Amino acid sequence: MPIITLTTDWGLRDHYLASFKGELMSRSPDIQLVDISHEIEHFDILQASFVIRNCFEKFPKGTLHFIGIAGNITEKNKNDQRNFLVVKSNGHYFIGEDSGIFSLILGETDKEIFRLPVAEDASSYEVNNHFLSVLSSYSKGTKLEEAGELTGEMVRSFHTQPTVDQSVIRGAVIYIDSFGNIISNITRELFEKVRNDRPFTIFLRRTEYDIRRISKNYFDSDAGEIVALFNREGYLKLSINRDKASGLLGMKTMDPIRIEFA
Repeated sequence: MPIITLTTDWGLRDHYLASFKGELMSRSPDIQLVDISHEIEHFDILQASFVIRNCFEKFPKGTLHFIGIAGNITEKNKNDQRNFLVVKSNGHYFIGEDSGIFSLILGETDKEIFRLPVAEDASSYEVNNHFLSVLSSYSKGTKLEEAGELTGEMVRSFHTQPTVDQSVIRGAVIYIDSFGNIISNITRELFEKVRNDRPFTIFLRRTEYDIRRISKNYFDSDAGEIVALFNREGYLKLSINRDKASGLLGMKTMDPIRIEFA
């Protein structure tokens, strides 16, 4: 039986998640469910995509990833039709609302896209009921390719990318984890390419904070000191040993991070 992962912004305080899981398990008692996160900020597809993108490939191929997050309604998209998709890529399946999150997770990798037959004016209950039917059917062996109509269309969204010149990398905060660690969009590969063995200084939003070395772990510095290191996914991470960096440094998502090379 395939694994089904769940990522939502429903939280753990209310009954929404328990109701969804309870009904799904009632339909398929032997279903294999894995919770990725239910503490995503409401409607924050950037945060959700970061979480899913950095763990989905750790699961076996054939895993179905349910995304229970709707994108923000804006003046630009408020009149657009809501679509619900199954997307297959690299042996994994993703199901949820087409808010742009699939492109954020999968980038330019090859995809097969299937539009689910959900009415444009469907209620939240009807949408969830359709998801439950697809998830249950898949757990019993039904092919997801049969769940909808093949299409080449999906909403395209893009992550902010660092800009580079000969002596500066300009990046941004893309995620703040539950420990308050600040994760940027600057990768180790980019850093080393531009650095070319030169000394460097990392400047944060507040210019009084700057860092001149990359540590291997949190304990390379004393408690309360700022630590810069690359995490296991290869992104530059800023932390404070034994404390929350984001709060003490006054940093939030999309704040700039600049690295200057001598």
